[in-house]
Amino acid sequence: MSFKIGGIVGAIAILLNSGAVIAEDAQRYVTVGHDKLGNSIALDTKTIKGTTYKLYGIYGDGIFETTFDASCTESRLFLNHIAIYGSEGELLQEDKEKGEIPFVADSSPGKGMQFVCEKIGARGW
Repeated sequence: MSFKIGGIVGAIAILLNSGAVIAEDAQRYVTVGHDKLGNSIALDTKTIKGTTYKLYGIYGDGIFETTFDASCTESRLFLNHIAIYGSEGELLQEDKEKGEIPFVADSSPGKGMQFVCEKIGARGW
């Protein structure tokens, strides 16, 4: 699969598609799961702010970005934002509908939440 993608979108797409990790990105993106096609879904550790975090994955020729908020003490997870970017980094679709989603420990959002809750030292994680 070839990509003509610029900037951060390109770096993420190449990482997710090939599994290749540039040394500086080795600790930035943590694989938290895979989609039905076997592509990685990655947590961006540099964009974590408190208990808000982003997951990235391949979507067609571009990527999707999903933003979550975790309530570690209550084991609750909230979806905040979904964006789909094209191969040139252009925003193709955006959904700002917010709401609670079930916490499933083995899912990509659940593994991302576990990473974040452990990172902040939340009790019980």
